[in-house]
Amino acid sequence: MSNVSASKQIVRLVGKAIGDFALVEENDRILVALSGGKDSWSLLYALLALQKKAPINYQLGAVTIAPDLHADHLMKMKERLRADDVPHHFVVADINSIISASLTKGTNPCSFCSRIRRGVLYSFALRHGWNKIALGHHLDDFVETLLLNLFFNGSIKGMSPKLKADDGKNTVIRPLVYVREENTLEMTNEMLLPVTHCGCIFEPKVASKRNWVKKLLADLEKDVPNIKSSILSSMGRVHERHLWNSLRKISHFN
Repeated sequence: MSNVSASKQIVRLVGKAIGDFALVEENDRILVALSGGKDSWSLLYALLALQKKAPINYQLGAVTIAPDLHADHLMKMKERLRADDVPHHFVVADINSIISASLTKGTNPCSFCSRIRRGVLYSFALRHGWNKIALGHHLDDFVETLLLNLFFNGSIKGMSPKLKADDGKNTVIRPLVYVREENTLEMTNEMLLPVTHCGCIFEPKVASKRNWVKKLLADLEKDVPNIKSSILSSMGRVHERHLWNSLRKISHFN
């Protein structure tokens, strides 16, 4: 990452994403989904840094969805956010029990968990007047999601830096779109942020297609160093006339 510190580089890239996609506007109330992982920590502190010098006014807050408010790692999170005077909320949700009781055979627990968390997050944001929700998906997530859908779901579908959520009410933004995953690790180490890991009880049961895609990209990068940036750029350069969507009738191959 050259001689520039990880935090400064990420702040610059987040600022670029905000400008390119109009992610932050005057009087926005932005709620950061803070899981405690390296990506959401980096996102929160990048937005806080930009807020101090932004030419517009916007409010920032963070929310953590957790099954237990007294876990050691959550106490460390509370202490750091209190020390830095960051508005923060905890929402209790016994997600593991819900998944165990409702998960059907063949359903990916990670996808199911994600849907439950989104529902809790969207409801909280609406109740408390936050008009935008910031998620910590980075460049690698964008690229990997596109390839996962292409390889395993037979669709050309990725993530958007800014979109109206499925509920039609919340607006979701992803300001880390230009930031590589390894850079968020560097930033959290640099700032001594109390990073926690998922610790999901279902993790060992999940077939890791995403890890397979990560390894594939790592192998491809040896021959094509800029492949991730190129794939990311392709998401904004879609020539629909040369895809099947341009045809009135579409055939599907099995």
